[in-house]
Amino acid sequence: MVRSYGHGPYSGPDAPVHVFDHKQTNIRGPNASALKYSPSLCSCCNNCSSQPWDMAYDTFVRWVLENERTVLARRLIDFVDVYGDKFGSSQCDLFKYFVKSIGCRLANASVSVPRDLIALFPEEHFITALKISFSVNEDVLAMPKKTQRNWLGKGDMLVWKDKVGSSGPAYSWHESVSWLTVSYWYALEPDGQFGCPWIANSRYLYLGWYQPLPAEQRAKLQQPGLS
Repeated sequence: MVRSYGHGPYSGPDAPVHVFDHKQTNIRGPNASALKYSPSLCSCCNNCSSQPWDMAYDTFVRWVLENERTVLARRLIDFVDVYGDKFGSSQCDLFKYFVKSIGCRLANASVSVPRDLIALFPEEHFITALKISFSVNEDVLAMPKKTQRNWLGKGDMLVWKDKVGSSGPAYSWHESVSWLTVSYWYALEPDGQFGCPWIANSRYLYLGWYQPLPAEQRAKLQQPGLS
């Protein structure tokens, strides 16, 4: 929120609005309660233990947005470009940030966080049923520049009860920062359209793409009034 809208307070026609279940809430600042989950982490975990993960995420998103033209042309992200020679440990921290994110989402829905996700936090090498993929939302990319850069969102958490395994149900979810969509696949085979699966185990991220809107709605995104 701070990266997109500043420290606040937010006001006027360009102020952010939170939309959930067809209800709009005006957001006055980055710490608005509408933007937060119910507390699920102790202060030590949230402020100390996870700080390297948060920093790895901030570095990643900042680099992607600053190098948008190159990323969109290649549909590829090289972690060496993002983190330098320490890309191995840094991408591990990035993966743990995403684990924390889906863990908080599950906890907020009163769902037990799978044990393999909790167990991997202190480890340098781990095995997990979670895979992450990255893709370009072409509809957000079609928006006027100012609108797309401020687009932030979290999708619905889907539970795949027909795919219950030894560790419980399968889950899928996604988050977005501008046109970049991060998809989560737990105990579920990723949909290849949304990019190649990643488990902090590759120097390169290969981006997928998708267009969630019908053509007539996509055309409206380019109207001058949205600029």
